[in-house]
Amino acid sequence: MSPSKVETISTYEYPEETKERCFFYVVGHGFSDEEIRRQYALCEAFFDLPVEEKTKYLCDTAKGDFRGYKPRSTGKLATRDNDERYNIPKFTPEHERPHPQLIRDHWEEIRAFSLKIHNDVLLPLLRLFAYVLEIDEDYLVERHRYEAEGLEYLRYMKYHPRTAEVDAQIGNIWAKGHTDYNTLTFLFHQPIAGLQVQTPEGNWKYVKSPRDAIIVNIADALEFLSGGYLKSTVHRVVRPPEDQVNRPRLSLIYFARPEANILLKPVVSPLLQRLGLQAETEHFSHDVTAEEWARARIAKDHRFRTGLVDQREKEIIAGVNQKYYD
Repeated sequence: MSPSKVETISTYEYPEETKERCFFYVVGHGFSDEEIRRQYALCEAFFDLPVEEKTKYLCDTAKGDFRGYKPRSTGKLATRDNDERYNIPKFTPEHERPHPQLIRDHWEEIRAFSLKIHNDVLLPLLRLFAYVLEIDEDYLVERHRYEAEGLEYLRYMKYHPRTAEVDAQIGNIWAKGHTDYNTLTFLFHQPIAGLQVQTPEGNWKYVKSPRDAIIVNIADALEFLSGGYLKSTVHRVVRPPEDQVNRPRLSLIYFARPEANILLKPVVSPLLQRLGLQAETEHFSHDVTAEEWARARIAKDHRFRTGLVDQREKEIIAGVNQKYYD
């Protein structure tokens, strides 16, 4: 097997801290600056819509469904959740649902952008990881078919500025340290600082966001599938520097995820066998699919964010816990 099919992306660049649990950069990805700016313009325009319009498209996070609009928390819960999100799922029949006219007016443009991430960035990376794991180069690709059922989506996101007094109450942390629950997360250029990664020593470092690069992090599903060899990246968002703190922080993110029915069990890999990692590093008490893991994590987050529980819940599903890093 060779990584020949990976050549559609010309360069992979890693930040200085590359031991484990790191972000990495993809350049030569084929997206023009104009394409990315267009999506950010739609992102901004969506969040400028009246609240009563946006709330027509609420996602059902209580049931682990992130499709649609998630408002930020208000009142006593405002410190738990300071962002708005609009998640646009894969453009497949199972995800047919109402969208604001703004989104419908640019439907084909958004669809082309999403498909380009999946086909031209995600798939080559999956072949690269398969090469690293010494398995068939299409093994992971065949478990991330775009047309198959699954919860892959593009996200528009907006963090709202807060006063120094409010931020101080929560240690200036806008999003607590966490891992993502999908396969790979793609973050497009973000000019407002705030994203940090946790190093193996437990320190937090800012993640630079070059204008020509997509920031990528490994998430839970790929950690499970690789028997713990590929580590889910621990990251958080903090209050921006003072010269940026009064500006909204917009984000353009794509979450790639295995097909809904894929079991989160380690692939049979010569590399994992040699390293003694072929057994799961953390066992589910029974088989768990990618969709079950994602929905369980979303639902548990909903319970804390909306005040149904006062502490973040540890166990997610089947005896496997979510770790917290702040």
